[in-house]
Amino acid sequence: MDVWSQFLLRSETGLIFALILTFALYFLFRKTSELSRHAAQNTAATLVICGANYAVALMFLDELNVGAQRAYDILAIPKLPADVWEGVPLWLVCLIGIAARDFADYWSHRLMHTRWGWPTHAAHHSDTHVNAFTGYRVHALEVVVMALSYILMLTWLQMPEAIPFVMVFSSLHNKYVHMDLLFDHGPLKYLIASPVFHRWHHADTPEAYGKNLANVVPAYDLLFGTYYNPGPCTAPMGAMSSGIEDKNPLLIYLYPFQEWGRMFRKLRLHRKEPVTPADLSGTPAE
Repeated sequence: MDVWSQFLLRSETGLIFALILTFALYFLFRKTSELSRHAAQNTAATLVICGANYAVALMFLDELNVGAQRAYDILAIPKLPADVWEGVPLWLVCLIGIAARDFADYWSHRLMHTRWGWPTHAAHHSDTHVNAFTGYRVHALEVVVMALSYILMLTWLQMPEAIPFVMVFSSLHNKYVHMDLLFDHGPLKYLIASPVFHRWHHADTPEAYGKNLANVVPAYDLLFGTYYNPGPCTAPMGAMSSGIEDKNPLLIYLYPFQEWGRMFRKLRLHRKEPVTPADLSGTPAE
């Protein structure tokens, strides 16, 4: 499983497509904020973070692959029979693959919305102008954590023919749900995530913290008690209340190490202080 290679291969064409979507919002939907100074600054920070992930991939790709393979061998996760999908239409296998991957992603995502998991995920929430580029604002640590959830699809499910379709769909859908659109999918809103649903996940408001954790299938949030969708999101985007920057890529990249250092110091000193929004990261952490 070469997760970093997949990331690198998808990024170039994906970034171009994200740029096209940005212009589409500006010209077709009259979203003038898409080309504002604020949007440009946030997007620039996102691109620097994405570039930093390229550098990390180049430096540590081999070590990460070897480590992941060793961990997988130790766990000895069993696989389904190789012919389990024989005779099943490819489109149905793809749908099952999308749903299975999102189920695994939901729990990885939920883990990263806990007190200790949040610093890994904070970079993604630091964007105060959420748009088609926001999916590329992820810390290298998050790429590794989320990749662990893909083991379910890439190995146990034994559906290699569906993987390219699932990956392409996930990439395109990820850009779509971050766009500033009022689409909520009506009666299908529990089956496939919409921009209205996902933008609440990025809202910097307490009632939305730790909500809407499914990337594709909102029914998982409904089932596990993390669904929140009162209508179009008008709340501010980002995670400024957690203390993470939105436009300084260096500080965004250093945030998890600084935050974990602060938390370890508090443990070492056995300090018992009242819980504050900063302690909870002012985030979607539960």
